[in-house]
Amino acid sequence: MREDGLTEFLARAKSDRSVVRKLLESGRLIETEYRGKKFYLRRLPGRPGPKGK
Repeated sequence: MREDGLTEFLARAKSDRSVVRKLLESGRLIETEYRGKKFYLRRLPGRPGPKGK
C-alpha cells in the first residue's frame, strides 16, 4: 500500500501511525521505497524480516 493510501486508510479508521510503527517494529510490516514513493507491505512467510529475522 502506498504511503498516501495508508494515511487515508488510517484517517477513515480513526487511527494513527502508532499502529504502523508497532507493525514495523514487530516485523509484520515492511517499509520500502520505489520510484521515490514509500510503500508498506506485509511480510510474507519465508521472507526475511528486519535484520534477517
